[in-house]
Amino acid sequence: MSHLNSPEYFTINSVCPHDGTTTTIGIFEDMDAVTYRLKRMYTSCGDEYRVECFHLATASDEAEAYTEQQVSRRKYQKENEVKDRLYEAFKKKDNESNTELATSQQKETET
Repeated sequence: MSHLNSPEYFTINSVCPHDGTTTTIGIFEDMDAVTYRLKRMYTSCGDEYRVECFHLATASDEAEAYTEQQVSRRKYQKENEVKDRLYEAFKKKDNESNTELATSQQKETET
């Protein structure tokens, strides 16, 4: 699948049928190069190869993504702090009303 903002690189990995370990055969700039390399390889029945696509990330792209992540985390933390304060206030109010209810019930049973 194409990604518009960064170049794609493809790898061919050979998978060992005995223990599942992988060995990278090569890194290629496009699928044409991958197919020609696969045509050159000697293969036999049961051989397994995996072609993977990677996108080249630049430092500026990663820095921008990091900044967005940090902003998102701070926003989430602030929202949770507000929720926690509201919950604590609700709990305190609920405890007070339960205490008042228990006190009034105790007074009723005493009389």
